[in-house]
Amino acid sequence: MAEENYKSLDDIVFEKRNQEYGAYDLRKSQPKILTKSFIIGVGIILLTTLGIVLYNTVFTRADKEETFVDVTLTDVDIPDVPEEEEQKPEEPEPEPEPEIAEVRVVVPEPKKDVVKEEPMASIDEMKDKVIGTENKEGDASSGIKGKSEPTGSGEGTKPAPPPPPPPPQNFTARQVKDMAIYPGCEKFKGDKNKLQSCMQQKLTLELNDQLSDFAQVMADNGDAKAVTRVQFVIDKTGKIIQIKAMEGGGPAINKKLATESEKAMQRISQRLSARGKPIEPAKLDDGSSVNLVFVLPVTYNLE
Repeated sequence: MAEENYKSLDDIVFEKRNQEYGAYDLRKSQPKILTKSFIIGVGIILLTTLGIVLYNTVFTRADKEETFVDVTLTDVDIPDVPEEEEQKPEEPEPEPEPEIAEVRVVVPEPKKDVVKEEPMASIDEMKDKVIGTENKEGDASSGIKGKSEPTGSGEGTKPAPPPPPPPPQNFTARQVKDMAIYPGCEKFKGDKNKLQSCMQQKLTLELNDQLSDFAQVMADNGDAKAVTRVQFVIDKTGKIIQIKAMEGGGPAINKKLATESEKAMQRISQRLSARGKPIEPAKLDDGSSVNLVFVLPVTYNLE
């Protein structure tokens, strides 16, 4: 079968027109021009993108300063509470008894020799008075003289001894049987040293992330190193509480790092609560959960 030659759309459009005018040649070469333009445009975009990536990864790497945070978990030495010696309370001096009105009553006795006898006091004179050996002015009485004597040896009633001091609320890693378990360290359960080391590594990563912007603060101050300490407690529910920066001496950058480290630990505590994976609390020999206190030395190096 003979091969048939099909006319293109351009041939049909310009069949009865002047093909030497130039429009026909433009229509015929249009696909090649568009393809060439597309390839050139894509090439320009790729070269621009590649140049930006190379600039960010290669040329700025030499100028970028490396930063890292070094932390080490340490126990807190909780001082023993000295037992207070029992102090005997001073016995108050007895108050002087008020003078009570008395009236002397003389009972007449029969005697051989008549002696002048004192008349017996009348009932009205003895009212609100105590019978005594002489007449005496004083306060009216209800009929009872003085105060009742205390029973016993006469030393008075001793107050109850003070209650013993309450047990410490916070414990150190040395005082607990089971170490607290940070999320991701469950495989070391039962080994206090490995659990503490794992928690240290986890907190180092967390603080590196939280303190990433502190490098600019150090660069602005012209410092290369900052150190501080942060104390915190892992409570009975596994939350990080009582976060407190322990400011020390040294340059002013240490104080700034202390403030930022305290805020960073608070954010870490909030992130753990938001994830729903709290720290498994420390336990004593009887299996009861207790608060565990740590001091976290933080060293920020800018190299």
